[in-house]
Amino acid sequence: MVKYEEVEGCLVCYFEGRMDTVASMKIEDDVFDQVLRRRLPTVFDLKDVTFVSSAFFRICLKAARATNEMKITMINTPPLVREGFRITGLDAIMDVK
Repeated sequence: MVKYEEVEGCLVCYFEGRMDTVASMKIEDDVFDQVLRRRLPTVFDLKDVTFVSSAFFRICLKAARATNEMKITMINTPPLVREGFRITGLDAIMDVK
């Protein structure tokens, strides 16, 4: 569901599949721990994500708060997922590409 890699001084988290409530609850603590421990600019690669729930948005907010710059970047965001960020207003505080 999620893999981690350090790329050019950034923590990249690769998510895949449905990020529904059940899946998000399973990965939430691990994602937060990775972000908190590494204290690097963080990128969430959502290329292989097909759905996100409010629980995944909570992970995004929690991870953003754990970064030094209070910032997180979403890349390869599918259109329907991008729309969810827009509707919730999270695209105003996160870089969603």
